[in-house]
Amino acid sequence: MAEFYRFPHWALTTLVMAAALCIVFQTRAISYSIRRLPTGWVRRVENGMECAILGVLFLFAALLAQVQYGLFCGFLAPSAYDLVRQAVFLLTAVLGTTAAVGMELIWPFFAVGGAAVLLPLTETVTGPAYPVFFLMSMAFFLLRSVHICLLRRRELYTQLSSVSVKEAIDTLHTGLLFFRRSGELLLCNRSMEALARQMTGQPVQDGRLFQRLLECGPLCGGCAREVLGGQQVFRLPDSSVWSFSAHELPMGRRTMLLLTADDVTEHWDAVTFLARQNQALEQRGQELRSTIAHLQAICEAEEIARSKARVHDLLGQRISLLLRALRDDRQMDESLLLDFARSLPTALREDPTPSPAHRLEMLRETFQGMEVSVEFQGALPEDGAVADSFAEIAVECVTNAVRHGYATRIQFHFFQNDCWRMTVTDNGIPPAGPIREGGGIGGMRRRMARLGGSMELYTSPRFRIELSVPKEAERTWLKC
Repeated sequence: MAEFYRFPHWALTTLVMAAALCIVFQTRAISYSIRRLPTGWVRRVENGMECAILGVLFLFAALLAQVQYGLFCGFLAPSAYDLVRQAVFLLTAVLGTTAAVGMELIWPFFAVGGAAVLLPLTETVTGPAYPVFFLMSMAFFLLRSVHICLLRRRELYTQLSSVSVKEAIDTLHTGLLFFRRSGELLLCNRSMEALARQMTGQPVQDGRLFQRLLECGPLCGGCAREVLGGQQVFRLPDSSVWSFSAHELPMGRRTMLLLTADDVTEHWDAVTFLARQNQALEQRGQELRSTIAHLQAICEAEEIARSKARVHDLLGQRISLLLRALRDDRQMDESLLLDFARSLPTALREDPTPSPAHRLEMLRETFQGMEVSVEFQGALPEDGAVADSFAEIAVECVTNAVRHGYATRIQFHFFQNDCWRMTVTDNGIPPAGPIREGGGIGGMRRRMARLGGSMELYTSPRFRIELSVPKEAERTWLKC
């Protein structure tokens, strides 16, 4: 160390401050190293080596301080620390070599090499160059301490420890509460603490007491017990829904209790929405059943009306023919009467569905034998429903004209412009007064109404019936 007497005062002061800085960073590195989780003897040896390096730095500072003291009090050879220097180096060398072998790394040997500068033998061998090796060793230990601080700090933030485990548990959205059978708390994360304050108004102090309160105790305002899937849940003022579960955790001879709180708000909302949907479906099902019942009644009524119309047509035709024969004072053929009587039940049971054109032809042929002329001009509508209705109404018109007006000639005129139209005229006796519409004319009006059409009756100068049905586009507009 005698070579340092050649250094100016400011340079020595700078070296002392650098040594102090090395001591500060090395102390910080030791603090980070000790705070790591122990993983065996290798880590303990490594921590011991860091402490030995701190001793080396303290001796560096002591030697520099002795040089400073010698400048003011006389040139004293700083050799009082020879045994201590050798002992500290030996300790550093043993711990560094052991750590290098245990970790299978070479970098601990560099620390041993830096500590070798502390030996009196190194000072004797290097001579005037000793300050250079001394400065290089201090720079090495300074950089190494900074590197170790950064490395150990990163390890602390990435390793599992009691602090990191607690922080991780506190970040969970699930509530966790560990306690003994006596109720003594072991661990309660932030989520469970917040739930306890919302439900009871105070933090958890006794685990067993909090569990009993959840089962049957009073809750704060806005909190309510509900049932979800056969399990009790709790609805909080913020509309969240939580489910609590208790578990036993055997740990050696003791058994710990774990109380968990899970957020089931989405499940609750889904079940509630499903219940509303089921209720709506049930209501619609009832409406559908009611509609089906009404449709059945309507279909029965339609079937009855159709049967009545069929009976009316069949009987009307036969009665009209008989009346025509009686009015003309003609003797009815006995075979014809028997044929009318025998064929009537069969005709009533049968439900033939000939085409509208064929029905009109049958109508003309039926009355032609009784010298009643039924004439058709124009073509039936292209729409099947309209053509079928016109054919049905034509049968009713012929029956009424022969039966009530004693007509011998009935004319039908089919044409179309903006609508499908049918006009019926006859040479029968016009009615003496207002027409009282019975089942026949009423049925014709109902048919026209279903098609969105209209029917008009005229009694002068001749009896005339006019029917009009809008074409498909116009009928759809009328229905809307």
